[in-house]
Amino acid sequence: MHVTHAESNASTEEGQHNIFIHPTLSAYYQNLTPFIALSMFVGSLLVLLNIAIFSHTVSKIRNSCDPCTRVASIIMCSLYPIICGAAFTTIMLPKGWLVCHTVMHICFTIGAVVFRQLCFRYVGSELTYAKENDGAAVAISTPPCCCCCLCLPALMPSKTKLALLRYMVWQMPIVQGCIMLVLNLIYYREKDLYHSVNMYFIPFLVSSILIGIWALNIVVRMVNSIHSEYGLMKKMFCLQLILLLCKLQYMLLDTQLNHIELGGYYPINHTIYKQTIINLLILVEMVLVSLLVQNAYKSPPV
Repeated sequence: MHVTHAESNASTEEGQHNIFIHPTLSAYYQNLTPFIALSMFVGSLLVLLNIAIFSHTVSKIRNSCDPCTRVASIIMCSLYPIICGAAFTTIMLPKGWLVCHTVMHICFTIGAVVFRQLCFRYVGSELTYAKENDGAAVAISTPPCCCCCLCLPALMPSKTKLALLRYMVWQMPIVQGCIMLVLNLIYYREKDLYHSVNMYFIPFLVSSILIGIWALNIVVRMVNSIHSEYGLMKKMFCLQLILLLCKLQYMLLDTQLNHIELGGYYPINHTIYKQTIINLLILVEMVLVSLLVQNAYKSPPV
């Protein structure tokens, strides 16, 4: 049968468009490639390894940590196997990528709130810290706002200012959760609308995260200045790795891999290969980060 030039172009454009479409679940599993099947197997092993590391860390925490910090420490360590589970779920259910990405995103914001509480539980409470600090000023020129805050005076800890720092951290899960909920509703109801409006939400997401991280960094430095034996900087670094690896790295790789031809056409297309590569990398990284977390939390303060 003779195919016209116009029909050939239309077919090519449709094929190119299909590389960005998520397949149905039945089409996905009926057309698995060796790479995707191997990724599923490796991903399941990495999830089990992360759970094993978490279980070992929890046993150490239960034996060495003070009861008032034990639950918060376990919650902080549990973020990493949860993220592993979300990354593995994305490989198993590609269409659910935004829900899984949201879980990773919210894990960081909840972790920030719990970690702020943990910082003050190490010293007893905010009131106890204020007494121990004895009115010493605390520099607020900390990342990520260290450059734009050089002209601001040092912070004199008080009940009002500590409360302000608390609200700055607490706004993250509320603001981020509401925005990600709206984005999920738009994406799964009207995908074209999602691609049109998602860029308008980025300034609000970024501003909320910057404010929250800035406040949390100030809190960590406040407590660390009088109690460095708790290793708060190392624990803060472990928490920030969630944001760096699951958000910034995710966005960077998602953009860069679009310049490389991966997979074929529908159903096991470019998007499937791209998502699998990114989430497999996150699974490996979360195992390594879990080992770092284990080192940070398993030992009692010296």
